[in-house]
Amino acid sequence: MATYDFTPQASTGANAVGTLESVAQLKMFVIGIDQDSDGTDDNPLDLRTVDALHGSLYDLILREIQPLMAFAPDGATGVIHVVMDGHAVDAASIKARLVQLSSSIGTDTTVTAASSFTVA
Repeated sequence: MATYDFTPQASTGANAVGTLESVAQLKMFVIGIDQDSDGTDDNPLDLRTVDALHGSLYDLILREIQPLMAFAPDGATGVIHVVMDGHAVDAASIKARLVQLSSSIGTDTTVTAASSFTVA
């Protein structure tokens, strides 16, 4: 039997192992930047080409979507992991903003809501 020093609410008291839990309005997404708009999703943009420069595409992406945290692996993957204020964003709205940001970002770009995370 569990002893609580408060009465758990139905909306917060049903946490379960194996699910992504948040006590704040946070969302996480995995973004796959693709250069093409041909429906193949097979041409990831190498974000390292102008990395760490003010005005680089990676810099523009981060300034556009304003993540609370971001990580892009050091490779030609085109992948960006972000933690966002989840108040008014979803995968579709992020993708639409990114595709409009630059001609280097094609409509094959994907944005997927995260269902888990790993800290290293």
